[in-house]
Amino acid sequence: MGRYVARRVLVAVPTLAGLSVLIFVLVSLAPGDPAEELTRKRFGDTEPTAADIARTRAMLGLDEPAVTQYLSWLGNALTGDLGTGFSRGRPVSTEIADAFGVTLVLAAAAVLVVVVVAFPLGVAAAMLHNRWPDHLLRLLTLVGASVPGFFLAYVLIYLFAVELGWLPVAGRGGLDHLVLPALTLAVVPTAIVSRLLRSSLLETFGESYVRAARAKGLAATAVVVRHGLRNATIPVVTYLGTLLAGLLDGVLIVEVIFAWPGLGQLTVQAIGARDYPLIQGIVLFAGALYVGLNLLVDLSYRLLDPRIRLAGTGER
Repeated sequence: MGRYVARRVLVAVPTLAGLSVLIFVLVSLAPGDPAEELTRKRFGDTEPTAADIARTRAMLGLDEPAVTQYLSWLGNALTGDLGTGFSRGRPVSTEIADAFGVTLVLAAAAVLVVVVVAFPLGVAAAMLHNRWPDHLLRLLTLVGASVPGFFLAYVLIYLFAVELGWLPVAGRGGLDHLVLPALTLAVVPTAIVSRLLRSSLLETFGESYVRAARAKGLAATAVVVRHGLRNATIPVVTYLGTLLAGLLDGVLIVEVIFAWPGLGQLTVQAIGARDYPLIQGIVLFAGALYVGLNLLVDLSYRLLDPRIRLAGTGER
């Protein structure tokens, strides 16, 4: 296991290095001059001179060659220093940490909804295969998987916040503020996970060990829980791992609609302010997070099914 983890970490290094180069190049090609914009904000109504802009550019290190800027940024990033944001003057790592904690709460709530709702639906659909409840659940999940997130968000706001007045429209506060954005994020993944679990369970039901368990006279529920569900969840775990990574760095639309002050909204603000260090830091953090979560998903396979062999470990 240790060899496998070390091998995956070594593979992740060039991946993240390539991502850092791509981020730096794309940000460098972005239109506008951040030094000029920052100088104008500092001077307010007074028109800054070229010398003022040049001093700001030198202070930000933007007068250095591109290669020097990249190597300096990368070297600092390896020590955890992602620089200082232009717009607020705060360390980028602090900005990301604060916003990530808020996004993590929202993502965890959405994943909880997915697990609590999707697993019973998927198991019920598999156990009632080709009966009317199965057909109804498949129709509902197909509709759920097809609904755009932004459309669903406005429908939920209209129904539960505007018309019924049960929940707040937006913002971050108590648990009631968490309900609508979490539901918005959870609907599509719930539909996908329930369909994945149904298909995987139906495939597992055909395995010899499941047929043997049925032949012994075990109840259908016991067969599903003890023998079918554990192996059937492997593709679901794969999706949930990528889902969590996607939720953590892909909640941009939902956070903007519900004014949730997380990583997605911070990204929009950074782009609007042309805060290049903050944009670079967010994208690099999201890439590292995605790589790390994929590694955890791969390692979880051995816990779900000891027969799975991890490549390069020599273990069976």
